[in-house]
Amino acid sequence: MLPKITVVTVVYNGILTLDATIKSVISQTYSNLEYIVVDGGSTDGTLELLKKYNSQISIS
Repeated sequence: MLPKITVVTVVYNGILTLDATIKSVISQTYSNLEYIVVDGGSTDGTLELLKKYNSQISIS
């Protein structure tokens, strides 16, 4: 079994750059990858964007 790699993105009002970040992480081919996004209470639409990727990331 491959070791688990965890990638954490911390974001606050990052709607302009977060989509590209998420796409970059989820496009990796490593099979034991965990992706966590921690949002600091964004008010710019970031939370709605995160819902789009709900099945591929963990949101805190």
